[in-house]
Amino acid sequence: MKYAITASWVVSVLRMLPLLSFAALAHPAEQNSPPSAVGNGVRPLGSTWADAGKMPDLFSGMWMTFSGFVEGDDKLNVPYTAKAQKFVAEYKPKRDIPYAQDGCRSPGLPIAMRMGGGIKFTYAPGLISIYMQSLGHTRFIKMNQAQGKTSPKYYGNSVGHWERDTLVVETEDFLPEITFQYGVGKPLPPLETVGTANLGPPPGSAPPASGPPGGGPPPSLASLSAAIWGPHGEGMRMVERMRLIDTETLEVNLTIYDDTVWTKPYVTTRSYRRVQKGISEVGQFTGEPEEWVCTVSITTFDPDTNTYVDKDPEEMVKMLDSRGK
Repeated sequence: MKYAITASWVVSVLRMLPLLSFAALAHPAEQNSPPSAVGNGVRPLGSTWADAGKMPDLFSGMWMTFSGFVEGDDKLNVPYTAKAQKFVAEYKPKRDIPYAQDGCRSPGLPIAMRMGGGIKFTYAPGLISIYMQSLGHTRFIKMNQAQGKTSPKYYGNSVGHWERDTLVVETEDFLPEITFQYGVGKPLPPLETVGTANLGPPPGSAPPASGPPGGGPPPSLASLSAAIWGPHGEGMRMVERMRLIDTETLEVNLTIYDDTVWTKPYVTTRSYRRVQKGISEVGQFTGEPEEWVCTVSITTFDPDTNTYVDKDPEEMVKMLDSRGK
């Protein structure tokens, strides 16, 4: 009798195994789920207001990177395709980024996330937004959704999900005119112009005696003209993995996929420091989002001559008067 009961119990358990397996899939442990889990009835992190207190704290204060906004380390370079190699071989170094012009055009991603002035994360159910202060623009990350296809944009179409403590963001659909860096080449000799004066000496020069006010790593020493800029492919895609190294340090690992430019993905990692109200890391910066307004400068970059020129002050006054400023 005891044997019969045991056998029946074993049979019952065996019959239940498929159901138990399904239940395990539907309710996995430590579930900060990617979008694929939505169809299983699991609500991924970042879907409700209650999730605000469960996510790593990206949202207090603002974040600043003390590295240059262009990549300056040629060790990051990856092999080019034949087409891109031909482009690079004929490339002429520039003293400024390609979007330098009146009209305040955005460089797009990924450079927009690196420019000085700080970035600010905010949250609403299904959406994480990042305000990029130096541009006065905000990028939007749709949480736990399918990528889909949208019209091209400067900041692309971003979707995100949490993998444990890491925010994973995939972005596609970029405009052709975003400022796209292929890698690092040989820089032009530095000139004392507004375009290079604040970027430090070219690679190989002695580092500065100290870093930024309030601490943090020293600014990038890469000359802007060492950057190689070019067109990206229509299918160019970015994957960012953002996670807190400690309470005050955010690490962003960026992988760019573009098989029209490189034969393997381009990977770079940079750190951001948290700046909170009342804790000034850089001069008078308060740690609060501030208003950014694009205005007309009396100094402009002339890409035809690769130099900066000062506009005639009287002509500038006439132009500003005509615009009611």
